[in-house]
Amino acid sequence: MLEQDLRVYKCPQQFIHFKLGLKQANFNQQPIKFTLTLEQSTSDIERFLQKHNYHYQLQKQLGLLMVEPHRV
Repeated sequence: MLEQDLRVYKCPQQFIHFKLGLKQANFNQQPIKFTLTLEQSTSDIERFLQKHNYHYQLQKQLGLLMVEPHRV
């Protein structure tokens, strides 16, 4: 499983690094775990994942987002 810490970024950099991490996860066909700050909204990220039919699990209390790559 890949991991990426997004806590050091603020929007829009957070969303850009999220998409780069997701691209890497798809390329490697591995799930990815993102670490997020509790204060920042995840609505843009969730909307993107839903729009592109990703399977994901968000644990807001822990600041964790796990995303499965698209399977070919």
